[in-house]
Amino acid sequence: MGLSMGDLFVPSRKQRKTYKNMEVAIVTPCGDDEVKFKFARAVTNLVAYSWMHGLKVYEYGGVERMVVHWARNTIVKESVDRLNPHTGNKFTHFLWLDDDQVFNADMLLYLARHQHLDMVSAVYYGRVGAHLPVAYVKDDDPNIYSHYPLIEIPETLFEIDAVGFGALLMRRQVLEGLEHPYFSFDHCGEDLYFCVHAKLAGFRVWLDGSYRIGHIGDSEIVSYSTYLQYCEDNKEVLEERVEVPLTVPGGTEQ
Repeated sequence: MGLSMGDLFVPSRKQRKTYKNMEVAIVTPCGDDEVKFKFARAVTNLVAYSWMHGLKVYEYGGVERMVVHWARNTIVKESVDRLNPHTGNKFTHFLWLDDDQVFNADMLLYLARHQHLDMVSAVYYGRVGAHLPVAYVKDDDPNIYSHYPLIEIPETLFEIDAVGFGALLMRRQVLEGLEHPYFSFDHCGEDLYFCVHAKLAGFRVWLDGSYRIGHIGDSEIVSYSTYLQYCEDNKEVLEERVEVPLTVPGGTEQ
């Protein structure tokens, strides 16, 4: 699924019934004191489209002008036990969004098909440097933080070792099951750090390879086509790939 707004996902009646059990808050660490128009427009359209189909997004929280791992830790501290002011309940899910992403209005509805999973991400690509998927698998190094990017993403739902937090739907129970610091730059990026410790605590990380979004780069939006061109331009670098088994729902491997 690309960035065209032509064919949005429309949930079935059965799927809409499941949304009644969800109370969602969007959370974003904002590096500045303002966000890009394209991101703001995408969030607004997502909230409206979600409500139209019965999935209620009740709050949008975050912090600004703070180092990213501090920002994410602060968000968790302020969100995990926060009561929804409209219902008096705790939020069931948090949609983590980075303020340099662009996506279709149906993204939350699409990811909410997997609302029973601990955490599930859409696919996006690095906005600078190597335009590879921000999705990682563990290598055979004994260092628990040693991962490498999964270069080819199958267009299905599958379990993975780590993802970025640019477009990630998470159940509240994941945050309740971990301890501070949830995010850290020790040994690796803060999002990979979170995923490593979440898996050690027994939670599972999933990626829906059928939903791709854009990443606002320095001069362009980094999308699936940018990734394909990067792979074409760097065949010699990427040709020595390692095949890894990926687990899909039901326990089967691809």
